[in-house]
Amino acid sequence: MSDPSATEEPKSARADALFALAMMAVALMTMWGVRNQPRAPYDPVGAAAVPFWTAVAVLVLASALLVRVLLKHSTRGAAMSLFTMSEAIDDSYAVVPRFSVYAVVLSFLYVALIPLAGFAAASVLFMLVFGAALCDRTPRSLAVVAVVALLGSVGLDYGFRALLIDLP
Repeated sequence: MSDPSATEEPKSARADALFALAMMAVALMTMWGVRNQPRAPYDPVGAAAVPFWTAVAVLVLASALLVRVLLKHSTRGAAMSLFTMSEAIDDSYAVVPRFSVYAVVLSFLYVALIPLAGFAAASVLFMLVFGAALCDRTPRSLAVVAVVALLGSVGLDYGFRALLIDLP
């Protein structure tokens, strides 16, 4: 009888490779898209700086993941995938794939909310909701999430304004 885990490894490695290639494509499209962004005369950073350097970071991380997959190095303990396992190998942590879905959906909602509520308010709400989803939901951890969300979003808002980046 064949070992079922032997067929899981190629599927997991293939899933990681496809994810890495997809993220590389998104990063390259972002870099291509911001290349003709006009520069404002009094904007020291430019509107393309943040998306461009975020895309560079994504490209580097996706490339590292792809290299690990191609070299058949484990991406998480004894497991061959970061994204398809839902149980911890050593019971120290568990990967929960639905958090990836939460991150994507909440990110789209966050971007849609910025023009309606403003950057600071949308950021507080995004950090509160996503932080509550990720924490263990004890009163203490929820209080920490609330403080970090408030301070983080206000800090980002003031930071962007200090860089003369106009926000809604």
